[in-house]
Amino acid sequence: MNGDIIFQGIDTATVANNSVKIQKPTLAQLRYWQRLKENKLLVGGKRYIEPKTEVNLVTSIVPATGIGLPMHERNTYNTDWLTLILLVALVLFASVRASYSKYLNNLFLSVINNATSTRMFEEKSYSIINGAGRLEILFYLIFSVFLFQAASYVNLELPFQNRILYIAILGCALIYFMIKKIAYRTIGNIIERTEETGEYLFNHDNFNRVTGLILFPIVTLAAFGPLKNSGALVLSGLIVCSISYFLLLGRGISILLKKQFSIFYLFLYLCSLEFLPLLLISKIVVA
Repeated sequence: MNGDIIFQGIDTATVANNSVKIQKPTLAQLRYWQRLKENKLLVGGKRYIEPKTEVNLVTSIVPATGIGLPMHERNTYNTDWLTLILLVALVLFASVRASYSKYLNNLFLSVINNATSTRMFEEKSYSIINGAGRLEILFYLIFSVFLFQAASYVNLELPFQNRILYIAILGCALIYFMIKKIAYRTIGNIIERTEETGEYLFNHDNFNRVTGLILFPIVTLAAFGPLKNSGALVLSGLIVCSISYFLLLGRGISILLKKQFSIFYLFLYLCSLEFLPLLLISKIVVA
């Protein structure tokens, strides 16, 4: 009797296990359950939301000042030509960095060390001449780009726009510095101070080249950076140019005083060739 009960329990357990293994969900059941889940996500009994063809605005909740959208400043000029200019400047810098790295180090050192500048002026080696020529081109390209970006930022009303404006700025920069150097040479010959004038112009070019190298990343960020407002970059560029200019004036005064240059001629140099042209340019721009 007990044996029958034991065997009967074993058979029942075996049948139950077999029934569990047999009763697996079929594909039809799985699809049915999936449809039940999808039906809970339907909108209005349909799988997709139908677009509304009519929109009625309730004007009673609109404020009296109207609806305002956020505004972000951005560059309004095409940057294709600017990319080419910056690429040319990058090639010039890379060629100087690869071929005349020692000259590049001495160039930055000459800005803060007068002895290094004097030694470079007296040497005038091949590396100085070739490296200086390439960096001179880089300065005019980058400095003109910076002036173009500053004019675009303040929204100056000029007759030219985009690349035509840049070409005009580049031409004006070349003419300005060329006339300035000719004026310095002429006055130096008149007062028989050609050596001192040449040394000052050499420092003038060195400061310009360093300024162009520092402005290079600034104008690149202003043109292609993620900043919505380039005002901070324009301001930083103005600070760099101002610091370089005042350091150059200090270097020029030290050179001329060291050579026992007359205070009257020094005043004439600074007023007629430095301050007066800047005042005239600022007057024209403001007008």
